[in-house]
Amino acid sequence: MVVDFTENIESLEDMVWNFVLNPENDMSELRPKNHDSRPREELITMILPKYFHSEDRMETYKIKKKFLKKYYKKRRYFFWFVLLELNNFQIDPDKLDDLYVFNLKDYNYNYLYQYVKAFILLRNLNVTLSDMMASLKTASPNPENIDSITEKIRNDITNKLSISFSNSGKGLNFFNPKSHIQIPKIGTPSGFPFFSKTLGGGWNLKTLVVFQGRPKVGKSMVLGNIAARSFMSGNNTGLVTVELADRSYMKRIGSNVLSIPKDDYEQVTDDEQIDIISTGISKIKDEYESRGKELGEFEIVEFPTGGASAIDVENYFLRLENSTNKKFKVIVVDYLNLLRPVNDNGAGLYEKVKKVCEELRGVAMRNEWCVISATQIRRDDVENFDLGMDSVAESFGLVHTVDSLFGLMRSPLESRMKIKVIANRDNGYEESYKFYSMEKDFFRLTEERGTNSEYYSDDDNTNSLQDEIREEYRNIENGLDTAKESSSIKDEEYEDLFNSIK
Repeated sequence: MVVDFTENIESLEDMVWNFVLNPENDMSELRPKNHDSRPREELITMILPKYFHSEDRMETYKIKKKFLKKYYKKRRYFFWFVLLELNNFQIDPDKLDDLYVFNLKDYNYNYLYQYVKAFILLRNLNVTLSDMMASLKTASPNPENIDSITEKIRNDITNKLSISFSNSGKGLNFFNPKSHIQIPKIGTPSGFPFFSKTLGGGWNLKTLVVFQGRPKVGKSMVLGNIAARSFMSGNNTGLVTVELADRSYMKRIGSNVLSIPKDDYEQVTDDEQIDIISTGISKIKDEYESRGKELGEFEIVEFPTGGASAIDVENYFLRLENSTNKKFKVIVVDYLNLLRPVNDNGAGLYEKVKKVCEELRGVAMRNEWCVISATQIRRDDVENFDLGMDSVAESFGLVHTVDSLFGLMRSPLESRMKIKVIANRDNGYEESYKFYSMEKDFFRLTEERGTNSEYYSDDDNTNSLQDEIREEYRNIENGLDTAKESSSIKDEEYEDLFNSIK
């Protein structure tokens, strides 16, 4: 028997009702082992009573839902009948029986789960749209309040339609040995050896990486180079601009990747001058093909300054993933201070930046992207060539939220930039740095080479030097057969010695 999803809503509701509530249907007999589906306990909380058309079913479900979480294993008929009476809801026993007349064993589990999932999504959409229309009727829109009404509806739609059936958020049980298996950290290729080393392999998915620097230090240039190297390394990459125009950004990326000087790029004003671009694209594709490598997709999208939120960014690239059937890995946002929080209730700059960071990191985690952005430093540190965690302009809450924080430092007229690791949640290398040459005609950053061009703190040999000195002291004491005197030398004295020679 096939349930008509659009015509026979009553049969569909019977199926859903019995799937989540019928105590006589043992789902363990139907559910394939390791099936990636939500357990019925969770599905119950996702279904609202008003999803059902039948008044008996609606009222019964409303009462049952209050007790299902606590008494889920006591779902026997007698228990429910008494419960309904205690809540002053009268229902004929035969009608209650009719609600459970549906044999789930006539269907396979995949079919049942697919229809239950579709029912929840459809009814949630219907209820959301109905609530939205009711809100519009009572809001009395006018030129003064239309912006706030539109914003409220957008937020309501985003929040209410964000139902996830993914089981990826399942917790880990300490007493299950498999929960202790560590996932190897293999970063998404960055195209920059410095970032790949300090971040444990490259841009790690489900993380937020932020660069901070003074105005005009070259934040957009850094982010543009990161995006360019990312898609050239094979990653599907997106770039969101809320400051520069999209075609200005495309000029920067094109000049960098295709090695076309910016002045020549300025001449590409119509189809007749586009040959220089077509030739450059064909050349780089042929080069990669001859080396057996692939270029990633690259998409630039422009949002109005202060008019886009992290959710707008998320929705755009989710739609793009669906339409192209290609998974994005790196999303670059230029830059986070110019985004708005999803729920902007007139909070100050501290709260605003903190919320935007939290929302961007949430977007990264939900979609398994690495989100990369930038922020301003404090005015007091504009002339400082050694930035730290206290240099963030509006919000120290940003430091607590990001997975990695880098500082961008250079003199105003210098064509050389220092990029330093300020905070690194899970990879170390704090205080490490690298110098980059800036080729402004091509908007390009190039890693410098040489002994003074870089420093990696975790590679410092101070610790090994301490161990060597400690061992030498022990050998000297043993050679002089002064065990008694040696026993009086304490670790604290060794530490004082090491500190004195650092």
